[in-house]
Amino acid sequence: MSTARRRRVPRRLLGTGLAALLTTTGALAVTGQPAAAGVTRWVTPTSVSYTDARQPTEAFPVAVGEALPVGTWEAAGDKHTARAYFTFDLTPYRGKEIISAGLQTSETSVDDCTKPRELELWRTDTPAATPTWANAPAVREKVGDLGGTVTRCPAYLEMLVTAAVQRAVAEGRDSLTLMARIAGDHEEAKHFGRRIEQPAISLKANAAPEVPGKLTVSGLACAEGLRIGTTTPTFSAEVTDPDKVDDFVGDQVTATFAWWPVDQPAERTEWTSYTRYAPARFDYSVPPGLLVHDGTYAFTVKAADQQAGSDWSPECRFTVDTKVPPAPTVTSTEYPAGWAFPGHGGPGIPGRFTFTAPGADDVAGYRWGPSGATTYVAADTSGTATITWTPTDYGLKRLYVQAVDRTGNRSPLTTYQFTVRNTAPTVTDGNPDGRLGQARQFTLAPNMTDVVEYVWRLNEGAEQTVPADAEGRATVQVTPGVAANTLHVRSRTRDGQLSGDAGYRFTVRTEPTVSSVQWPLDGTVGAPVGSEGSFVFTPAMDGVTEYVYSFDYGEQETVAAGADGTATVRYTPTAAYQHSIQVFSRTGDGVESAAAYRSFEVASLAPDVESAVYPRNTTGGGPGVTGTFTFRPSPGSNGVTSYVYTFRGEPERTVAAGPDGSATVEWTPTTFDEAWGGWNSVQVSARTAAGASTDAQYYSFRIDPKSPMVTSDVFGWQGAPVGTTGDFVFTAQLAGTVEFVYSFDGGPERTVAADEAGTARVSWTADSAYSHNVTVRSRTATGVSSGAAPYNIWIDG
Repeated sequence: MSTARRRRVPRRLLGTGLAALLTTTGALAVTGQPAAAGVTRWVTPTSVSYTDARQPTEAFPVAVGEALPVGTWEAAGDKHTARAYFTFDLTPYRGKEIISAGLQTSETSVDDCTKPRELELWRTDTPAATPTWANAPAVREKVGDLGGTVTRCPAYLEMLVTAAVQRAVAEGRDSLTLMARIAGDHEEAKHFGRRIEQPAISLKANAAPEVPGKLTVSGLACAEGLRIGTTTPTFSAEVTDPDKVDDFVGDQVTATFAWWPVDQPAERTEWTSYTRYAPARFDYSVPPGLLVHDGTYAFTVKAADQQAGSDWSPECRFTVDTKVPPAPTVTSTEYPAGWAFPGHGGPGIPGRFTFTAPGADDVAGYRWGPSGATTYVAADTSGTATITWTPTDYGLKRLYVQAVDRTGNRSPLTTYQFTVRNTAPTVTDGNPDGRLGQARQFTLAPNMTDVVEYVWRLNEGAEQTVPADAEGRATVQVTPGVAANTLHVRSRTRDGQLSGDAGYRFTVRTEPTVSSVQWPLDGTVGAPVGSEGSFVFTPAMDGVTEYVYSFDYGEQETVAAGADGTATVRYTPTAAYQHSIQVFSRTGDGVESAAAYRSFEVASLAPDVESAVYPRNTTGGGPGVTGTFTFRPSPGSNGVTSYVYTFRGEPERTVAAGPDGSATVEWTPTTFDEAWGGWNSVQVSARTAAGASTDAQYYSFRIDPKSPMVTSDVFGWQGAPVGTTGDFVFTAQLAGTVEFVYSFDGGPERTVAADEAGTARVSWTADSAYSHNVTVRSRTATGVSSGAAPYNIWIDG
């Protein structure tokens, strides 16, 4: 048997566990040296035995892992002398080059380590049966002495047997048998006896790669008369090597490509590939400018590993043909070219299309298809081909066609455009408003001549046939059981030709009708918030027993239908503006309709708000400026006695209404809210004596910041150098200003008193370059504060 290794086995391993290692099967490529130098295998003996002079007619085969005696020992007072025999199978190495072979084993016990080791290895004939002392195989030659590589005892033993293995393989022998014995007269001296583990041979061998095969040119297999359509083809070949490492790769190989013009064999070009593990496919691309149209060339390939090479492969010949055929011409009697309405033929009616390539003498066939040139059809000897194609629907159609020559060159694409006539019958619905479950009649009219009958089915039902009258018309009656339906109808002529499918789609309305007197569903603004009203549901199906509804996609509720299938629900809106209602019906059998989704508008009773000082959605007033806000009832409100209002961030307040229903409040802001940009709002609801409240009115307005003006004669837009000192003048816009609050560059706030004219002056020295700023607010004696005025300063660097 054979086993393989990746690297030389350490001696300490062989000295302690060689027997276990040598029973491992498989082979591995050697590492630490070129991988292409051959494959190393552990070759273990196919048979192991020893003979005993004390028992000359008995054979002693040894089991795997059992040590063998060599030389003399005593047992039970009897003297025994043994020789060991090992037979190795060489059939896997026929025809291979044996690079090296080393036998390796270990002593398991030695009788007397003070005595020199005299262990010899001899080649013998391979015995037909397990040998005995009396029937031992003939000894042919001494191979050598097994010596220890270390001074310890017992020792690891090895010796080269390369020559013996090479000779045996060269002579064609299937096996090699080696005998181990103690030399000369010392064989019978027990002090020289010992026991050894079963040996193995570390054998490195190499076989040349096989001749490359499966040659191709630009993907085409080599064959007689091969033609290609490019001057830069890619040659390809498959390389295999007998040296395998179990299921893994074996030797690394290269491929050498050689090519030449057939009429000029001396102009030979060779190229050798990179190295790859076999088996592998190698490619070589011919550079541009070397091959010409109509030239005939040949190429061949050989393989090599680092030890040997294969023969050249058989030649592969090819001719370069780069002449592209002209775009083909397409003709058809049934479907002539053109986009003219109504067209020709029809769905299901086959047409013949003929392809020709005028001026081309080597057209082999055509590629064609309705969505691309994907289907191939061979041409006849004249270069013509005819195909039959049947359209599946009507309208504008195309066929894409390319001519293909015998080389495989494709012509420019021809697009053949034509119109397929709509032959599907006309379907007229006699009861388009029919309910679900009601019978409805359809009239069928032909779009083909000589129609004698119609084949029809509703949805996925069974096909039925109805005869046509003298005008080619017919009627069918169906009872749809679902909302969405398709009536499939095809007409058939006297000669059996079917038309296209009408595929008439119709929908049976099942969703209920929703109506309301108080809140029309046509976009008109309805009754105001708090009004009680109703919605009426009317069925679009028979047998409706109840409705499932919800307002504004809220929780669903159910209401029973009356004897006439209708139902009424009461509704009181609590919010103004747009609302929605969703409702579907349900029969006693549990059949549900489609849902109706409707919107309606509820009128607002929110009071009106107005202010002259703080007008809606604009800027007015200012910090400390009192504004009057007037609240008036909505035209739809009656009996308003008070208003509940709140300004943003303030508590809710109530003001009584006057006899005319209006009320007035005053409001004074004490500051400009920088976070909101000065914007504020008031929310107002009207309330009746009975305690009913309207929806709220939201009134937004912006407070004028009354920010002070900031000027400087020194620090203007033109900038100033570092170290410059200058004044800033603050001028108040807020009435009653007594001081200014200011800060430079976001630092601590400082104050400066305002003079009688409402101005103040501060001095500042620029201590660094680039961007600076001062922010200023004015403040009154009562603490009313204006908005901030920023002033940007530029100091030259």
